[in-house]
Amino acid sequence: MSIKIKGGNSKPSKTSLNKSGSTEKGAKSSTQSSRKTADNDRVDLTEAASRLHQIEQSLADIPVIDTGRVEAISQSIDEGTYTINNEKIADRIIESETALRKKKDSL
Repeated sequence: MSIKIKGGNSKPSKTSLNKSGSTEKGAKSSTQSSRKTADNDRVDLTEAASRLHQIEQSLADIPVIDTGRVEAISQSIDEGTYTINNEKIADRIIESETALRKKKDSL
């Protein structure tokens, strides 16, 4: 991702305090300087970053839960036709435990 920021002042300004505790430059010049810099600030995103942002927005609209699948499973449970595959459950538990062990060993 490419980010270009223009208009920033890289040199710090020198100010000193007078007897009253205020700066010699004064708050007005500091405010004007801040406005000038803010007006010139710019951020350019690459095409890939823009596309990634579009994808993120479209994914945010997709529901996390597949309601169609939930309804189908609920209906099969209600009808008494839902079957549990014990071997598939066991295989998934073993895969999960193996992945956790590998992660723990890598830390």
